[in-house]
Amino acid sequence: RFSTKPHFSCSPANPARSNLRKEKSRNAARSRRGKENFEFFELAKMLPLPGAITSQLDKASVIRLTISYLHMRTFASQGDPPWSPLLEGDNNCNKVRRSSHSLATDMFEQHLGAHLLQSLDGFVFVVSQEGRFLYISETVSIYLGLSQVELTGSSVFDYIHPADHVEMAERLGIRPHLRAEAGCHTAPESASSSASTSSLAGTPEPAPSSPHSSADDPPERGFFIRMKSTLTKRGLHVKSSGYKVIHVTGRIRCRPALVPGSAHSVRRPMGLVALAHTLPPSTLNEVRMESHMFVFRVNMDLQVTYCENR
Repeated sequence: RFSTKPHFSCSPANPARSNLRKEKSRNAARSRRGKENFEFFELAKMLPLPGAITSQLDKASVIRLTISYLHMRTFASQGDPPWSPLLEGDNNCNKVRRSSHSLATDMFEQHLGAHLLQSLDGFVFVVSQEGRFLYISETVSIYLGLSQVELTGSSVFDYIHPADHVEMAERLGIRPHLRAEAGCHTAPESASSSASTSSLAGTPEPAPSSPHSSADDPPERGFFIRMKSTLTKRGLHVKSSGYKVIHVTGRIRCRPALVPGSAHSVRRPMGLVALAHTLPPSTLNEVRMESHMFVFRVNMDLQVTYCENR
């Protein structure tokens, strides 16, 4: 009997050709990854960070820090007054001093920023109008246990207490659409000490209100907020974050902008430049007693169990 079904025979050349195509595809993908990694490595080296830090960054962190650095350059150059004299065409900055102590002066000015940051009792940060950290000094790790790389480019609302979101938005000159949308819920104090870093990760940012600052609104800012901290009383890092009270003092940085159809200019807010001081949690023994104050103690039923003679 003869079968009517056709018979096919695999040629030994077909598997070899398929393996060759797969090998070429793997080599092309490997080459693309190598070129991409090289470009990210070169981009990380251009960031104003130590090489020990840039060599450990992932691709998402490199992009986030690069965008923040570019925004910070715009923030420094377009504000009023400008921070960089070179951008104003001042040629005096290019002159080389010829004096006996020029070398020592140049070395001090080169490391002046690091000296000032170490001498401050706190840390410095710059927040954009949208509420993102454009810059924060590396000394933030001393007071909050958080890293400079982690905070730069992140939203400030992810690192402050939910009950302080409205306060921060008002100080930045932005107004949330709704309190619920901005995540500005009043959380109980008992939950604040055990909140994790991811508890505010999904907090949406408030939408900016009027882009122009009013004339009667002073640029100086001074307020208190609670920021996340991974430090314990002994200075040890913990996985779960609590909160520390931060005293923020600074000013809103603005830039002049022309009003469409008019020759008048207004000041457009760009963000907040501030110095942050951490306040230690005070105990009853640390409270300063004034002459018009007295101490009393109550139990859980609100019955007075002790009261001073005064």
